[in-house]
Amino acid sequence: MHIRKAGIVTAGALAAILVPIAASPASAADGQVSCSTTGGSGGASWTWSSKTKLSSIWLNVYDSKADGAHPAIRLVTVQNNGNVKLWKYRHMTSGAGETGNWNTSATDGYGIKRASIEVTIFDGDRELRTCGAGSIPNPHY
Repeated sequence: MHIRKAGIVTAGALAAILVPIAASPASAADGQVSCSTTGGSGGASWTWSSKTKLSSIWLNVYDSKADGAHPAIRLVTVQNNGNVKLWKYRHMTSGAGETGNWNTSATDGYGIKRASIEVTIFDGDRELRTCGAGSIPNPHY
């Protein structure tokens, strides 16, 4: 009888510890991607907040070539229905050897099932080259 009580108490204590631990990774899951092309590279990291929100998005892009062109980076997401959403570009025009950094968030009422980035090299408004990183699935789905 005494052993049975200890087992019940131990199981209850273990459940009290494991339930919060099991719930925490989904609420604080992170994503990180990068890509590079001739003339520039970029990367991003974020926290998956829910099925519809990315928070603490950090975007960075680097200009690796003194050629008069400049790099830009944007977030690319896939909505719940499969449609691709291209977010606005962030342009870095400070010149070769420089890095642009942005902190932002993204919310889409149609859902964010996957997320990634595109880095594009521009000559003025003309797109010259683009690279894309593999997309990361949202753990809330």
